[in-house]
Amino acid sequence: MKATDERNVAHKQRPHRRDIAVASLLAMVLVAPPAATEEAGAAVAGTALPAPAEMVPPPVRPPEIRAPLLSPSPAPGKGRLALHIGGNRRWCTYPDDRLVRPPEKQGRFEKRNEVFTFGYMFTLAAVKRGDAATVLMLFESPVFRTATWRPASKVGLNRKTGPRGPMIRSGGEPPPKPKQVPKSPDTLVPYWEEQNRCVGLPERMDFDLDPGTYDAYVAFDIMKGDGTWVHRTTGFLTDVPVEAARRTRLDGLINLGSGADRQVELVSSSLEPDANVPGPAAP
Repeated sequence: MKATDERNVAHKQRPHRRDIAVASLLAMVLVAPPAATEEAGAAVAGTALPAPAEMVPPPVRPPEIRAPLLSPSPAPGKGRLALHIGGNRRWCTYPDDRLVRPPEKQGRFEKRNEVFTFGYMFTLAAVKRGDAATVLMLFESPVFRTATWRPASKVGLNRKTGPRGPMIRSGGEPPPKPKQVPKSPDTLVPYWEEQNRCVGLPERMDFDLDPGTYDAYVAFDIMKGDGTWVHRTTGFLTDVPVEAARRTRLDGLINLGSGADRQVELVSSSLEPDANVPGPAAP
């Protein structure tokens, strides 16, 4: 009777935690794939699993201007203006991209590559003959920022600049003026965004216009440090014909040459053959 009681008590005892872990591991070996088995074994042994490989971000690419999407045929009552862009279709700006540089002030020193260009934008506009007061903005790209104002401490310019060390002067000679204004860690300085200074353009851009004769304008505008805009490179073409249900080809040129040589031009325009006119009936 005692033996029977011992057997009844034994099967009611809770197994040890290690026995549970070993039993679970054996079950996983039988039903789990090899990768899961290795992870389970490492967990039981108390060893850390290897960290997954770090994801490498994609390389930074220069910005691109996208062409607007239109249907193959012009809208009812409209004509299609198709801008075909020749050249390498690249345009770049520079830290100091001013057309006219003011004379240097007395005692002021402008270091080479000082930043004056804070952004740029590409625009295409047209003016209909007989309605010169209305400018039709056909396309306006986003603003591509090339510089931002940041505290000097954030760009590594947290030391004041000026004369260093003892300076020997003759009697009565005034002290020399520093060539640069000393900067404190909180002084705002321009930070140049090199990856945004060049932009690519598509081969073709389409627009629907009312019938008439137009003057077309294309421009790259530069944003200054105070947020105002000035024209940097422009091109225009007069007497561009647009007829309903027909396509007008407008040839332009945007080309980046050597150095700071940039071509932004509208060269010619012509009405293409009317593809909507039906041909002769088949016999």
